Amino acid sequence: MNVLITGGNRGLGLELVREFNKNGHTVFPVVRSKESLVFLTEEFTVRCHPILADLSKDESIEEINFQISAYVNCIDLVINNAGIPGKTYEIEKIDTKELMDLYNIHCLGVVRTVQATITYLRKATNPHIINLSSRLGSLSKVSSGQFEKGKFSYSYRIAKAAQNMLTLCLDQELRDIPISVTAIHPGKLQTSSGAYDADMSPEDAAIRIYNWLLKSKQDISGKFIEPLVAEMSW
Repeated sequence: MNVLITGGNRGLGLELVREFNKNGHTVFPVVRSKESLVFLTEEFTVRCHPILADLSKDESIEEINFQISAYVNCIDLVINNAGIPGKTYEIEKIDTKELMDLYNIHCLGVVRTVQATITYLRKATNPHIINLSSRLGSLSKVSSGQFEKGKFSYSYRIAKAAQNMLTLCLDQELRDIPISVTAIHPGKLQTSSGAYDADMSPEDAAIRIYNWLLKSKQDISGKFIEPLVAEMSW
């Protein structure tokens, strides 16, 4: 299987690269710095072809497309993992640039990646797009008051909610090809920007996502899922 993973140089993205690579799949990690490119090239000596592209810019569409074409003619799985954290959780202090930056990566970055890879997805036998969302992007969970005491940023929650709508739009457009499109909440990850109640390492989350994706027989397109746990409400 040929797998493209954005944000593949650290955290969950890096662990997903490790998991797919060690299980015999060919991985295309998308990174935005030459330092990350060198790191991945040295870390993974077989079945790994890092792609240098900045997903915050439209130029990344052609850059990704061109670099894939040097190796394969199809992509079986795209995992849109790239993301940046938000900070401000009070409306009087929110910086609109922060809002725009997160929307640009979490939502428009997904648009750019899909545009770059859709030709290759169409050529796959059973293609999938997985968007790394978050429980914080669930309108129903936010409206229920689950996160009132968490001091979670405006920008992250808004960007992930927008990404969830994008997932549904993509599912409805691409289901006839068919290309499966799914949003997932990977778990409460223990990272530098993790939530106060984080309880899962990126390594464990990557293993869980891999096992769910490779072994699940259910129809997952158009759904919001916490892998191996439950389907979530939008």
